[in-house]
Amino acid sequence: MLTLGIEEEVQIVDSRGELVAHDLTRDAVQLALPEGELDREIHRCVIELKTRVCRSVPDLLSALDALRMQARRRAAAQGQSIIVAGLHPTAKWQAQPMHLGAAFPHYAALVQEYQDVARSAFSFGMHLHLGLPVGAPRMAVMNRLRHVLPEVLALSASSPFLDGNDTGLQSWRHSLLDRYPRMGTPDAWDSDDAYTEHVQRLRGVGCIGPEQALWQDLRLHHRYGTLEVRIMDTHPQLRRIGLIATLLAWETQAILQDLQNGRAGAVWSRACIDENKWRARRHGLRAQWIDWDRDEACDTPTRFARWWARLAPQSAHAAECNYWARELADALDEGSFADRLRARAASDADWPTTLRWMMESSADCLPALPQAGGWR
Repeated sequence: MLTLGIEEEVQIVDSRGELVAHDLTRDAVQLALPEGELDREIHRCVIELKTRVCRSVPDLLSALDALRMQARRRAAAQGQSIIVAGLHPTAKWQAQPMHLGAAFPHYAALVQEYQDVARSAFSFGMHLHLGLPVGAPRMAVMNRLRHVLPEVLALSASSPFLDGNDTGLQSWRHSLLDRYPRMGTPDAWDSDDAYTEHVQRLRGVGCIGPEQALWQDLRLHHRYGTLEVRIMDTHPQLRRIGLIATLLAWETQAILQDLQNGRAGAVWSRACIDENKWRARRHGLRAQWIDWDRDEACDTPTRFARWWARLAPQSAHAAECNYWARELADALDEGSFADRLRARAASDADWPTTLRWMMESSADCLPALPQAGGWR
């Protein structure tokens, strides 16, 4: 049985919707909560939400919803609000205060090494942790889970603007992050040990610190032992997050079954996966995808129909399967949040109007699920 957890970076904004520094420690409020915890990030305009370990997608969404509410309350106590999107559409990185100095040695070391790469990477991502059963072949799963990273990026894409300019992409966030070393699509590795030996080798020669690991789109987490999917932009809609979590959980289960039955198939190269990642970044849910098992291009409806046919047998209950089938159909019909944001910005008179809309969109409510604790 898989376990699930989410880390989500939310934007802290003032009454006009502009990024603003937040003091997470003021008033000595207890930040550890039953649903998880709130934490800092390198930029002071960020609050990071970390859910507890969850046993189902409904439980995961419930925990994330509660943490978002706490973040809103913390922000409101300082006259602020939150926005959930991969980038702020108008903010300039040069104006963003950071957590530096002796009180924050980890962040100070990052800036010392990476300079403006670190200062300018004020992006907002969502990381999904997948906890596999004891003894599961984690690296064999990770090698094949890489194949669907571009599709979940397309579902999450929410960062088309930078500095008030339309970048022409659905997710510009990766244009900021991929300037770091040891980022992007991971290589395929023969085993957990081979991966761990590589990380230890990097530590041994001083490329990364004792508590650091690789920052790639998918990694074997160095402390938790989870597979951490890091490619997604943050997304304001909880139902879209639930869809992404369901697809990744079911894909993981399908891979485990394939490995057990000796029909896992070939592992795609990083170069092949990067072709689809570019298409996801550029076109989102309107991309033409390359199916590297068939060496052919296909449109989004075909690509997701094939993927759903593979995943649907992983559902434990008919109600669960039907629910997420409808959510997937709605997602493909609605498009990405980047599409909605771009259309809204084109129709609004000015950026303050669009930023207010983004603040309203980030007050999303927990969707109605068949049962709060899962499908039974």
